[in-house]
Amino acid sequence: MPDKLGILTLDPASRQEYFDQMAHESKKYGTDLYSFSPLDLLPGTQKAKGLHFDTASGRWKEEVFQIPEFLYDRCFYGEDQPSKDAKKIVAWLKERKDLTFLGYGLPNKATLYDRLKEIPEISPYLPETVKADSTGTVLRELNKYLSIILKPANGAHGYAVYSLEKRTGGLLVSTTKNGSLISRNFDRLDQFQAWLNKLLGKHDFLIQARIDNMDRKNRPFDLRIFLQKDSRGEWQEVARGIRTGMENGILTNLSAGASLSTYENWQRETPHFNHVYISQEISDIISTLPAVLEETFQPLFELGIDLLIAGDQSIWILDINSKPGRKMVSLLHPEKTGQMAEAPLAYCRHLQETGSRARANIETV
Repeated sequence: MPDKLGILTLDPASRQEYFDQMAHESKKYGTDLYSFSPLDLLPGTQKAKGLHFDTASGRWKEEVFQIPEFLYDRCFYGEDQPSKDAKKIVAWLKERKDLTFLGYGLPNKATLYDRLKEIPEISPYLPETVKADSTGTVLRELNKYLSIILKPANGAHGYAVYSLEKRTGGLLVSTTKNGSLISRNFDRLDQFQAWLNKLLGKHDFLIQARIDNMDRKNRPFDLRIFLQKDSRGEWQEVARGIRTGMENGILTNLSAGASLSTYENWQRETPHFNHVYISQEISDIISTLPAVLEETFQPLFELGIDLLIAGDQSIWILDINSKPGRKMVSLLHPEKTGQMAEAPLAYCRHLQETGSRARANIETV
């Protein structure tokens, strides 16, 4: 029986180039490829309405089909009601024993931090993180560090990230909107508290001390590392790249207008860093972190790991994304787009084969 792999996405009609690339590689793997929204499951049945890739014609066709046994979750949720409904449906699908996801995702940033800080191999790389449960907590951390970052516990793509800085004569608040840095200075504490109280009512925020990750042009930068499992189920590094934000900015997200360069180019431009030490630290993190995540949470297929390299050459795990985008890889290494498109198909085949062997072993006991 051929593998049946379903891509879960909130909008199958607006197909991504990545899904089309997967589709054209699917014949090589003998995989039936489907794409559908969690909202398009048909109530009372085991079926969904969506798109099925017809390898004979090389086109996607609208169909009603059985929910595929293997699922690849590429849903990105917003704050709207359809997103909330879809998230609940995907959580239900992940509980089903008859379905296998390529990766089961990670919890929110707060849960991730709480669990990982207990693990000795990882905790030294985690910036101290506190839940912003009140204006008092935020003010306490601000008085302690003088400059802090507020970020949503469930945020992504740099959405609603704020820099708070204590200055002589007031408090400076900065955030990024539509690719531009927006700043406001509060010279009265009561006005700042009123603004902060309103903000904390919108999202669950986390507080971190702002770490100095500015380059010599006063631009924030970080290192994104893209990992995927291969056809044997082993983690492989696909690519790494340095993301550099705007001058005096906060974010390094490509979606916020950051620029991109290769890690090797950054090494050449920063001879004042001890790159032997930094590279060894990075190797230690990426050889340890994926296994720790899977042991602590659930099986994964791919990861985007964001590392912050501070001015004092300390290395920090800034963010971990179980649904990383592919823009960094396609821009820096366009020759690897085919490899990325094949990876879910190859890993799906690995899951089917190892699952079959496991069932066969059980039956022969």
